[in-house]
Amino acid sequence: MSTIGAFIHPAIQTISLILGLFLLALGLRIRKSRRRGAGPDTARLASRHMRLGRWFTALIAGGYLVGPIGMRYVLDEPVFASAHSYFGTLALTLFLGTAYLGRKLRLAPGREDIRQIHVFCAFIAIFVSLVTAIMGFQLLP
Repeated sequence: MSTIGAFIHPAIQTISLILGLFLLALGLRIRKSRRRGAGPDTARLASRHMRLGRWFTALIAGGYLVGPIGMRYVLDEPVFASAHSYFGTLALTLFLGTAYLGRKLRLAPGREDIRQIHVFCAFIAIFVSLVTAIMGFQLLP
């Protein structure tokens, strides 16, 4: 069971990151649509982006919580003793910041400054999480 249990966290996070990359592509489509002139297509894309963004935030946070539990109880390793855990915490913080800014943007749609920070945090979070995933390979049994 411990071998299978060690792959629960990576599986959840892999699914989360695939969804995150899809959300990133969706966000870029929203930006392109907005530049051509906001319309029903932009609203539809934005609605899907927000709906899936909530799922993504829940998945990435849940997967994050499974990581230390797996380290402690499945692999019998010390929790937060690797660079993977610290970069994972940084990635989660950036994703939560992105979600917060997205929610704030929804409440104040004309704020271009919030939109730019939202985009920046999303790109940095995806990059950090992909690097974190590579660092996690060494922790697998």
